[in-house]
Amino acid sequence: MKKNGFTLIELITVIVIVGIIAVVAAPRFLNVSTNAHVASVKGTGAAFKNGIDFAYSKIMATNGGGPASNVSIYDDTSTGQLDFNEWGYPAQQWHLEEDSPRLDNVEDCMSVWNAILSDPPSVSRLTSPTNSDYLAEYISRDQCRYHYRIVPDISIYYNSTDGSVIVDDDPTS
Repeated sequence: MKKNGFTLIELITVIVIVGIIAVVAAPRFLNVSTNAHVASVKGTGAAFKNGIDFAYSKIMATNGGGPASNVSIYDDTSTGQLDFNEWGYPAQQWHLEEDSPRLDNVEDCMSVWNAILSDPPSVSRLTSPTNSDYLAEYISRDQCRYHYRIVPDISIYYNSTDGSVIVDDDPTS
């Protein structure tokens, strides 16, 4: 009489093989969430850089460069209005009218973020975090960093003296 089924050795062998596969594959699947966040920040950084480049091109074509105040970037309405520094890059002034606008506080950083990006991810001050997507930090004159709230080691850096936008996409740094 033939018996159908598995022997104990076959069952143990299958369990060991499945265990080995799980140990090898699990770290790859656990990293998917972090990789998704990194991809999201890279996409936002690319959109921010494209917006900065577009604004720079527009001010160079229409005004010959900066400084300039309240220049409409996307249309003729008040949305998307930017101030430009002497180098022709977006640098909102927040508190006062300035002859030569510069990024010199966190409100300026947040204002540039919101004016450059169409339907921007939410941003708030690093020092008073909320449930916003990004936390703005004023680093030094003309420089801002936007930390991704969910993974704060991932960030977008903006330097308004040369228009550089750098995405720090290493969550272990």
